[in-house]
Amino acid sequence: MNPVIGICAPAHRPQNWMALYNSIGQNDIDFELVFVGPNHPGYQLPKNFRFLKSSVKPAQCLEAAFRNTCADYIMPIADDLEFKTIRPLDKLYDLYKSCNCDKVVVSSRMMTNGKDQSSFAHRFFTDKDSEFVMPLSGLISKKFYRSLGGIDRNFIAVMWDLDIAMRAYAQGGKVVMSDVYLNEDRSKTMGSNLCNEFWSHDRKLLEKLWTVNGKLNLKRSRIVEPFLDRDILKFSQGPRGRWRGRGLAVLEKIEDKLLGRSTLFKRAIRGIKKPTRYFEYAKRTISHLR
Repeated sequence: MNPVIGICAPAHRPQNWMALYNSIGQNDIDFELVFVGPNHPGYQLPKNFRFLKSSVKPAQCLEAAFRNTCADYIMPIADDLEFKTIRPLDKLYDLYKSCNCDKVVVSSRMMTNGKDQSSFAHRFFTDKDSEFVMPLSGLISKKFYRSLGGIDRNFIAVMWDLDIAMRAYAQGGKVVMSDVYLNEDRSKTMGSNLCNEFWSHDRKLLEKLWTVNGKLNLKRSRIVEPFLDRDILKFSQGPRGRWRGRGLAVLEKIEDKLLGRSTLFKRAIRGIKKPTRYFEYAKRTISHLR
């Protein structure tokens, strides 16, 4: 019998996984966890907990997890979160069913170190009230999710969930807040904060897609570019951040060390990766020496 809910994550901190798993507790609803990331847990996982090894970027890891779950409903999560509500999956699923609507995303609420953050965490612009509520670890039917096109491969690590929510609104759907809480324990981040690291790229993309002159607009500015199934666990598609791409591994490691430090380094790396233009570069160099 297939699980009803698939809890999926781009995961690289296996030391946190069992605490998250145990926080789910006893539920009537059948579920499974599918985590995708670079670090094998090194211990025996429960039967309903699967790990797929991959070194691609976080947004792509999550899309791969969604595609590999057998469940009819999917729910993203991060591996530094834990549930703080008893029988959370039963409550999320019951609320979903009570909506009598297939185009719905049922959201958990946000806590950080035990402090309720939901008063501002569920908005597109955190300093403004909006009729468009944004989800945290939203429960959504896989069928509806697929109809929306899945995660756009132009996102690297974050903000993809707000993009999904806006696409749901654009299709006449809605986001519904539950009373289920997820807590982020900052001591379990292990020095990793994807939101801070990739805010500039992913937030800029999100606002370009859904805002006009600083205001929300329900017409997406360009079509969704989904991930391709081929090699989804091997090579990052679209902007790769600091994760494995399709280039030579040695060059990518050099690029990761140098990019961001200097515009000169960025130009040099771009040049190295285009050998077909070496002749042109040589001509330019000679012309400058004359």
